[in-house]
Amino acid sequence: MKRVFLVCSIVILASCASYSPVVDPQSVRNDDAYYRDRAECRALADANTSTAKSVAKDTVIGGAVGTGTGALIGAIAGSATKGLAYGAVIGGLAGATKGVYESNKNYETIYRNCMRGRGYNVLN
Repeated sequence: MKRVFLVCSIVILASCASYSPVVDPQSVRNDDAYYRDRAECRALADANTSTAKSVAKDTVIGGAVGTGTGALIGAIAGSATKGLAYGAVIGGLAGATKGVYESNKNYETIYRNCMRGRGYNVLN
């Protein structure tokens, strides 16, 4: 149980990772406009990325797939009940991890494209 809590904590912390684009200083013409553009692009990326929904959906799907797979492997190994439980946990964690990863990638893409669209040379 402690391992499950640890893995869940890591997944949750990973979802909180923040992205900030590295901008070539030569492309910044006005510091005030640059900081305003960063704030507006960050807000745009936040508004168009649904981390909680994506993670919840992928967790449920992963848990369902993991439960089925775990039951099958458990039945072959001799304990379908344990297979169900382990499969659900592992599948749920895998699904949550996938949801966090995809959500973060979408956030970065929106943020990066917004900054590029405003004339900044984004390096990452």
